[in-house]
Amino acid sequence: MLYKVYVNSTAVKLMKVNNDRYILDARGYACPYPQVFTLKAIKDLSSGSVMEVLVDNPASCDNVPAAIRKLGHEVLEVRQEGNCWRIVVRKR
Repeated sequence: MLYKVYVNSTAVKLMKVNNDRYILDARGYACPYPQVFTLKAIKDLSSGSVMEVLVDNPASCDNVPAAIRKLGHEVLEVRQEGNCWRIVVRKR
């Protein structure tokens, strides 16, 4: 299932992989957009849900996890895959 997360008139894809796992594709955007997309998307998820955030902006590797932790959610992994990073977070 595919959803879209909007910030102003800009949208990124949020794909539901299964009941409690999602992938947010924020590649192609520089901060603060990946951070804002992530915070907006996680707000609508159920507690315990896992979201993988795909980014290709190196600054997002620091900004997205910091924002997630600040809100009390869990960062499970930050992994570089070529020119892309996968940030895995769990909503508390």
